[in-house]
Amino acid sequence: MKTKQSPLKILVCDDDPADRKLVRAYLRQIADREIVLLEAGQREQIQNALNKGRVDLVLMDIEMPEKSGMEWLAEIAEKQAAPVVMMTGAGSEEIAVQSIQRGAVGYLPKSSLSKDNLSKTIDTALEKWRRIQQARADQEKLERLANFDSLTGLYNRRAILRRLDKQIRYANRYKEAFSVIMLDIDHFKKVNDQYGHLTGDDVLEKTAALVRRSIRDTDTVGRYGGEEFIFVLPKANLPSGLKVAERIRKTIETTEMEDSEGNVFGITVSQGLSSYKPGEDEHSLISRADDALYRAKQNGRNRVETSPGLEKESNKFEASEKPRETS
Repeated sequence: MKTKQSPLKILVCDDDPADRKLVRAYLRQIADREIVLLEAGQREQIQNALNKGRVDLVLMDIEMPEKSGMEWLAEIAEKQAAPVVMMTGAGSEEIAVQSIQRGAVGYLPKSSLSKDNLSKTIDTALEKWRRIQQARADQEKLERLANFDSLTGLYNRRAILRRLDKQIRYANRYKEAFSVIMLDIDHFKKVNDQYGHLTGDDVLEKTAALVRRSIRDTDTVGRYGGEEFIFVLPKANLPSGLKVAERIRKTIETTEMEDSEGNVFGITVSQGLSSYKPGEDEHSLISRADDALYRAKQNGRNRVETSPGLEKESNKFEASEKPRETS
C-alpha cells in the first residue's frame, strides 16, 4: 500500500500580482501531489507566513520591496527555516551563482517558467534540501559521539578537559575565580557485584541526571572515567564551590536507587574541591582536586574535602553562586 504524501506547503514571495497568478496557475497543474499555496507580496506578509508554522518550500523573487530577495534568502538560510528557490525576471549566471552561494537550493528564471520546469525545480530543490538536512543530522550525530558520553549524556573526558582549558584561559584573562570538583561514587564496585552491571549503568545515568539538576546553567559536568565525574564551576571561589559540592552530596545521599527486581538501595559520593590559582595549568588543578578526593575517601567517604591553603587565593575574586531551579 502506497503511503499518502503530506500536502506540500509552498510560499510564493513576489510583489507582482501577475507573476504570482502565473506561478499559481502552474502549481495547480501539478497533479502528482497536493500543494497548499501561500502568497506574499510585502515584507510583513512574508514574515507572518514564515512565523505561522511549517513552510516546505519558498519561491522567492529577487526583486522585493523594503527587503530584497537576497536578504530574505540569507535570513531564511541562516535559520534553516525552509528551502528557498530564487526566481528572477531575467536570468543570469551571476545571479544564479550568488543565490546558490547564499544558501538557495534552486534557481529559476521567470522567462523559462512553465509547469514542467517548475515541477522539476521543486522536486530537485526538495531532494537537495533532504540531503542537506540528512548531512547536517549526520554531522550533529558525529559531533555528539565525539563530545558526549553515550551512557550518561554528559561531556566525555576529552570534551570536559577542553572546557576546563577554555575556562583557565578565560580566568587568566579576566582575573576571575573558578573551581573544580572531582566526584567519585562510593563503593561502586559493590553496586555492580551485588546488583549487576545493568543496575550499575542505571546508577551512573541517574547520578548524571541528579548532578545536572544540582548545578547552575553556567556550570559544566563531564564523565571523567568509570564512576568519576568532574565539574567546572565558573566564577565560584572555594566557599561557593563547597556549597555546590555539598548540595550535590546531599541530593545523591537522599535519593533512592532501584535494581531490576525492585530492590531499593542508596549510594553516596565523595568529592574533592579545588579552586583555581592564577597561572596554574589543568593538570595541577585536577591533581589537587584528585588529592582532595583521595582524602575524602580516606576520611570515611560521603564527604567533601578541599585542597588546602587556597582560602586566600580563592577569596581574591568575587564569587557568584546561584543554583538553577530543580525540576
